[in-house]
Amino acid sequence: MNIPAPRLDTIWRHIILLWLIGVLAAAELGKFASLAPVIREDLGLSLVQAGWLVSLIETGGATLGLIAGLLIGRLGSRKALIIGVTLLTVAGIAEALSSSVMPLFAARIVESAGYLLIVIAAPSLITHVARPQDQAHALTLWSTFVPAGFAIGMILSGIALTLSHWTGALWLWAVVAVIALIAAWRSPPVEVKTDTKFSLPVPAVWLLCGGFGFYTTLFVGLIAMFPAFLIAHGLTPTAAATVTGIASAATLGGAWVAGQALHRGERARWIALGVGLLIPAALSLLIFAGGHPLWLAVLIVALNAVSGIASSIVFARLPKMSVVFDAAAANGVLTQFGAGGSLIGPPLLAFIAGHWGWSAVGIAVVVGSFCALGLMVLAERTAKRQATSSTSNAA
Repeated sequence: MNIPAPRLDTIWRHIILLWLIGVLAAAELGKFASLAPVIREDLGLSLVQAGWLVSLIETGGATLGLIAGLLIGRLGSRKALIIGVTLLTVAGIAEALSSSVMPLFAARIVESAGYLLIVIAAPSLITHVARPQDQAHALTLWSTFVPAGFAIGMILSGIALTLSHWTGALWLWAVVAVIALIAAWRSPPVEVKTDTKFSLPVPAVWLLCGGFGFYTTLFVGLIAMFPAFLIAHGLTPTAAATVTGIASAATLGGAWVAGQALHRGERARWIALGVGLLIPAALSLLIFAGGHPLWLAVLIVALNAVSGIASSIVFARLPKMSVVFDAAAANGVLTQFGAGGSLIGPPLLAFIAGHWGWSAVGIAVVVGSFCALGLMVLAERTAKRQATSSTSNAA
């Protein structure tokens, strides 16, 4: 008896469901970026503590990304996805019930475990659910889950603040997580088992991922700090959250530019990489020099739009540098550096702002951007030397 293939619309419903679960996971980062200034005032948090509250969701990826990938390979991606959404739900309820600092931080760590499981399991499921001719489009959709989720988390949390206390906003996200958990049971009934063996990536991959670590330290740190900065310059918490959410979504424009550059060859790619790192660095100096809130909002959106170019190029170049090696290991290293930068960035920039003022943040972004660019350029040159050496040995 032949089992009919699933209908195309059914396949894409499953893919979109998985993407939406990823968007929810990313929204958990955005929600606290929006709520942190109000929570900080209510609970008496320092600027650094508020930064950690935002970035703690990256704890799992920063410490266990590679190991989690191997464990999920044995457990099965669908089971891991459901466990991940369950942890988001439990943590969301615990956060809404929290009235002091320590329970809030503890719930945030649980939430980070759920986030890690989702961001590893969901793309694996998408790859297996999508038809071969649709996989590229499906994974391109998946690649947008972080900016989309962060923007939604920022904007909806900001709106919720106008209607209720910050605990009311957290209850809203807890309810959304419950709905997502119910929907997760409708995800494709397939279990993806992967090979648990892996080889360490080549030096070019480590250099590229190191550059990406600098990138995420800077730009996740900035997006987390912008609400407090805008509030300090006269915007309401809701307006500041809305501007930051729009800025996060603007990175999608940078991703489109990167795609065009990648199709135009090596020279266009080099130019795009430089633009994607150095133009935002210059804009950061203008932003943290201060000015009218409307002018600052425009600059912040522009900074984030251009910065999206660099991250998209990194994701596109990684498989090119690790094509003959274990791709899972390379992606694990990228996750580790990216999550580590996201974890360190908000409290680091908060520390700099608290001790030396907002203008010092702009200087730090310039220095870090040059470090990121230097490592990425070195990665490209190392990969080229390795390719030349491999060709010579083969001959």
